[in-house]
Amino acid sequence: MSGLPYLQKLRKSDLTEFAETSKLTDYASLKKAELEVALDEHLRTNSTTYAKVPSLSEYYKRLSSTSRSPIKRLAEKVSETLKSDEESTAPVKKSRRKTTAPAEDTTDNESPVTTLIKQPAKEIARRSSILRSQMPIPPSPAVVTDAIEQQTRRIRTSVSHAYDETHIHEFSDAARDYLSSPLTVTILATLLEVYGLRAQVLPNKLLTEVPAIPYIKSTKTAISVPDLFLLLDTKFWAPFSLWTLTSLILPAMISYFINLPLKAHPSHSYSTRRAAVQHNAQMQFDPFIFNLAKGLIAYLVYAQHFNLAGSYQHFTIATVNESILGGVSAILISSGIGAAVSLYEAVLKK
Repeated sequence: MSGLPYLQKLRKSDLTEFAETSKLTDYASLKKAELEVALDEHLRTNSTTYAKVPSLSEYYKRLSSTSRSPIKRLAEKVSETLKSDEESTAPVKKSRRKTTAPAEDTTDNESPVTTLIKQPAKEIARRSSILRSQMPIPPSPAVVTDAIEQQTRRIRTSVSHAYDETHIHEFSDAARDYLSSPLTVTILATLLEVYGLRAQVLPNKLLTEVPAIPYIKSTKTAISVPDLFLLLDTKFWAPFSLWTLTSLILPAMISYFINLPLKAHPSHSYSTRRAAVQHNAQMQFDPFIFNLAKGLIAYLVYAQHFNLAGSYQHFTIATVNESILGGVSAILISSGIGAAVSLYEAVLKK
């Protein structure tokens, strides 16, 4: 509560009269703005003494009907102090100490707002700026979104760079190029047959055992290698030669002589020698005929037990048929797949 607005509307002579009535000390040297502040503080402090004085009744009436928040009072006092700093050449702090000396005698404690009001305006502004700079300001949603996008972009760039350094795409392209061929399909099927046949006709033999390693493996580790001594026995050469004859030699000979692509693309006299050599090298064997011949021979030998004019015993034929994973059915399926891939490639080249 303050009656300062009422005092600001009065003339200095009226303020002087109020000062004399209320026995305000050292008011003669004060300017009007300083006298208003000093008189307001003096009258509010001694309200019980001068509230019944007729000449001051209007002031106390305004004082009782006016109520302001501490923030508004602080802003009002700061503006008044700024005005007094501009109009006064003498330090206001010194004169204010003189005028407020009685007030300090009559009051025991001062509120923080009153202490802040009595400080110079520059000090108040400086402390306010410090408080504003120390207050944490929450970031806006746009700033948070930009930070997330920047971090995501940085992670994506790092992953892309690491992927390029591994050259995985180059290896994958090379693997696709090699695997997209009828020859590759035929080689994979042949390797699968060799794997099953080797386990039967050339089994592993225990070479040594590695002792148990504490905290890693509690049992011994057996190391086995193929028994190469079987290479000197007919138990190995009979099944191996039969499989080689039926799966490689005979189908290759048939596909070499029955070569449909070579018939469809005859060589011309006007073609260059290098081009003719490359073209003929690609058409030495017909992969489609190779797989058809392989499937037909496997069916006759392993399913119908055709012993090739008595060259092999039925026991040898049964050994090869049981050694290959899936038996004669697997050979027929792999031959059909190879023939289909070869035919598909021939259609695409057209």
